[in-house]
Amino acid sequence: MIMRLLAWNIRRGGGSRLSRIAEALKRHDADIVVLSEYRGGPSAARLCAALHALGYRYTTTLAPPPSRNGVLVAARRPFGEHDVVDTGLPEPYRMVSVNFATFQLIGIYMPNLIAKIPYWEALIAAVSSQRANRALAIGDFNTCRAYLDEAGAIDATAHYMDAIEQIGFRDLWRSRYPDRREYSWFSTKRNGFRIDHAFLSHDLAAKAGIIYYSHEERIAGLSDHSPLILELTA
Repeated sequence: MIMRLLAWNIRRGGGSRLSRIAEALKRHDADIVVLSEYRGGPSAARLCAALHALGYRYTTTLAPPPSRNGVLVAARRPFGEHDVVDTGLPEPYRMVSVNFATFQLIGIYMPNLIAKIPYWEALIAAVSSQRANRALAIGDFNTCRAYLDEAGAIDATAHYMDAIEQIGFRDLWRSRYPDRREYSWFSTKRNGFRIDHAFLSHDLAAKAGIIYYSHEERIAGLSDHSPLILELTA
């Protein structure tokens, strides 16, 4: 069975763009969606209602406070237990671990700059015990490799991308396209960065099919990020 996953930073909870975001999700027809910049309060209720109408009847319940950003995982089929990765993080709702029938998924929305360091360290500690299992971490890492995922060398935390690969988790898109320059987010100065990623354990990477960024939505103004889509043989 082929399973499609979509990870997308929907920018500030979606706001007035929510109906267009829902239309885009319908077009991509993913089995599981991981949405970052998911916000608590009324925004969360509207988003979950839109997802339910699309058939995503199962959602994580770890909503951030109103006006704060986190991550939401929604699926068309039931999943098992889910929880934050580390309750000791300043905003633990930014990383949510979900147990599916054949793999573990960690939805990611890391903060900017050096504020993301404890999140990276918590993630690496969590997945170290999963290196022999089928697991993936997917979402907005706000992290990129110098002169490859960005034009310059702004990000001082890029070494964590190497650290997670050293324990057996593959940057799936980069492993397929080692020299390609393609960006998933653009700043207001129009500088491009590839900061949305999927890191898969060895066993799960072996089951992975296509992976790509859909830039149509970003260009159309639905978000400032491009969705990341990948397929797995579950």
